[in-house]
Amino acid sequence: MNYKVTAKRHIAKTISYRVVSTGIGFAIMWWATGNITIGAAFGVAELIYKPIQYYIHERIWYKWIKFGLVQEKKPKSKKTNSINEDVPIVVDEPKKKVLNYSSNR
Repeated sequence: MNYKVTAKRHIAKTISYRVVSTGIGFAIMWWATGNITIGAAFGVAELIYKPIQYYIHERIWYKWIKFGLVQEKKPKSKKTNSINEDVPIVVDEPKKKVLNYSSNR
């Protein structure tokens, strides 16, 4: 099954990632400084800047970087035996397990 990946999906991933990451950043800064105001200021600054950075990074990878993507091969047609045309030759090729991440660009 092929899915079209939309910008909405990238935005949803950005938001969910930022909620978790900002919470962790806030907690670490609060713990490191002992000051909740510094932790909150760090969290707010990070919350504003990093979603933009992440979204741009994600779109660059999606559009231009092909690392880790495997193109699906079309099934080969059955070959016939040259001696007996009625007997097909079946060649079993090992299948790689890959995530199906196709796009309709």
